[in-house]
Amino acid sequence: MNYYKVLISCGHLGNSKEITVTRYFKAKNIIDAFESGNRMPRAKRKHSHTSVLLVKPIDEMSYINGKCQERTNKYLMIR
Repeated sequence: MNYYKVLISCGHLGNSKEITVTRYFKAKNIIDAFESGNRMPRAKRKHSHTSVLLVKPIDEMSYINGKCQERTNKYLMIR
């Protein structure tokens, strides 16, 4: 498995408003990481365009640190 940092444009903040969220994925390849980011809840999908802005390969330590940061991101804390 490989590790990826994915920047995603997310919505649900009001009309025409969005926020960029960084998510960290473990995937077989960059395409799988892209698709995981695009299917994420709250991802902004405009007229069948992608919500993924960037997919970047990272190392395992960056992945672990990123997952810890995700746990403290209030936007991602949905129940």
